[in-house]
Amino acid sequence: MRHLTLLCALLVATPALAAAPSAPQDGAVLERVVLVARHGIRSPTKAPQTLQTQTGHVWAQWPVAPGELTDHGKQALAQMVGMVRQYYTQAGLLPSAGCPQPGTVAIWADAKDHRTRESGAIWANQLAPSCAVQAQSLADGQEDPVFAGPSTPLSQQNQAAITHEFDQRVSTIPPGIRQSLNTLQAVLAPTACTTDKPHCLSANMAALAWKKGKPHLEGGLATGGTAAENLLLEYAQGMPKQAEPFAPHDPAPLIAQVFPLHTEESWLIRRLPTLAARKGAVMAAIVQNTLFGKPDGTLPNVTEQTKLLVLSGHDTNLDVLATLYGLDWSFTDQPDPTAPDTTLAFELWRTASGPKVTVRLFHQGLEDLRTLAPPTPAADMQVIAKGASLQTLRPTATQ
Repeated sequence: MRHLTLLCALLVATPALAAAPSAPQDGAVLERVVLVARHGIRSPTKAPQTLQTQTGHVWAQWPVAPGELTDHGKQALAQMVGMVRQYYTQAGLLPSAGCPQPGTVAIWADAKDHRTRESGAIWANQLAPSCAVQAQSLADGQEDPVFAGPSTPLSQQNQAAITHEFDQRVSTIPPGIRQSLNTLQAVLAPTACTTDKPHCLSANMAALAWKKGKPHLEGGLATGGTAAENLLLEYAQGMPKQAEPFAPHDPAPLIAQVFPLHTEESWLIRRLPTLAARKGAVMAAIVQNTLFGKPDGTLPNVTEQTKLLVLSGHDTNLDVLATLYGLDWSFTDQPDPTAPDTTLAFELWRTASGPKVTVRLFHQGLEDLRTLAPPTPAADMQVIAKGASLQTLRPTATQ
């Protein structure tokens, strides 16, 4: 995984990290938590026929429409929320019996997509079973600046900065990325680079395109990164190992070999500092204000009484906040650092020496997602950063 320039050699999920004390120091009290969560396992956002046109390969049929949460994904997410609930019950933030006090738990979901609204409902049902807690959002289908950033066009200055940052990064693509591209090419369309140039991934590695004033990645890395993610989603969904486009390859090793394409894709576009600062400004303010008990009215269901807020969003939101706060991580059992259900937890602890912020990460391994194995805090939770405030976070590996 490409690391942010601010931080190096960060965080592999290990039992040692997961077993770290839940509080920054003895006597600390957990006051508030903001969770930023990716939705559950979904189908590819484009139909199999469209994917075939883009890649030159036949793709599997899914049981749901493009971009929708699957039943398998709903079950996996319910298990994730169960683990989160267990942890925060033990930490004293959620009641061990009965329902949370009214107004203390809030869930806000991205209205733009059905999968995020459904995921928000699962968070509400599993965090407070049989209670009156409900996920809220804007009107169905409406773009929410909390998750998408402001709707106003980027300034010329910002566009120039984004272009400059992209040009710097695209000039230093690691050599291993080309090997991943070649591996994926051999699976999807092995003769394309000699007989079918439009499907040759290496013909145009990466280019920045502006569409309606927004930057987009184009080229083989964009196509390959999306294809790698779709392979992972098929496997996590539990599709047979012989399903297209797996056959005749062993899926898990193949996914590990090609997934660096998706990680590099995120590095080249989602994690550009200027773009992340703009897209994440509203969400970052919500995290800050909610954590310190000073909500600014952006979310109607968040008040001074809110102790736990869930933002049900996307992997892009995890990438953006990671960029803003200098966070980075990887897993030994999951090639995708922002896989379905992955959740960033921003915690405020009160200590004798003042407030302390801890950033915790919940995830599920690839095989666990596929088999619906219940996650456990010992294996699937880790502390990745701490600090006196969000602005002073430091990775736990250097503390």
